[in-house]
Amino acid sequence: MPADKRAMRDAVRAARSAIGATDRAAASEAAQVRAFSHADVAGARAVLAYAAIAEEIDPSSLVSELRARGARIAYPRVCGPGELTLHWVGAQEELAAGYCGIAEPGPDASEASIEDFDLVIVPGTAFDGTCARLGMGGGFYDRLLARLGPGTFTVALAYDEQIVPCVPVEGHDVALDAVFTPTRTFSRVRQP
Repeated sequence: MPADKRAMRDAVRAARSAIGATDRAAASEAAQVRAFSHADVAGARAVLAYAAIAEEIDPSSLVSELRARGARIAYPRVCGPGELTLHWVGAQEELAAGYCGIAEPGPDASEASIEDFDLVIVPGTAFDGTCARLGMGGGFYDRLLARLGPGTFTVALAYDEQIVPCVPVEGHDVALDAVFTPTRTFSRVRQP
């Protein structure tokens, strides 16, 4: 891993971890409300979400609202080094601790296809104004994002502390369509 990515990841994770519980909850809710105001998010019918770790914005309120409006929800499951399978989940309570303690669908959950989704909510460590994303370093989501069809809208929810001037990118890194923070929306023009 390049040193600049490692240093940025460490610095942003430290800033994210320093956010107090009350501020974390308020920021998380504000970012989700901002995301839900976007037509491509609010109108999603098939959503791939993630189960947050302690320091990430938890997208569960947004996911619950989308589910209440009739969207089908899926979550990833780690199936090998850098590889995910995708599974439909009827309720977040169906998730259980898996890889690195992250909640994921059980082995019996119905598998979803990468072509099914019109919205993918992606975790990340740092983002910039061009919607470039720095993940945790395992490459799980870069591989997944590279396989998505052109009609899939990809977004992240982030604290303002996760926005940096410029994320260092390599050839395999995939930018998102939008990043929503409590105070800002970043979006990029999609290529045809």
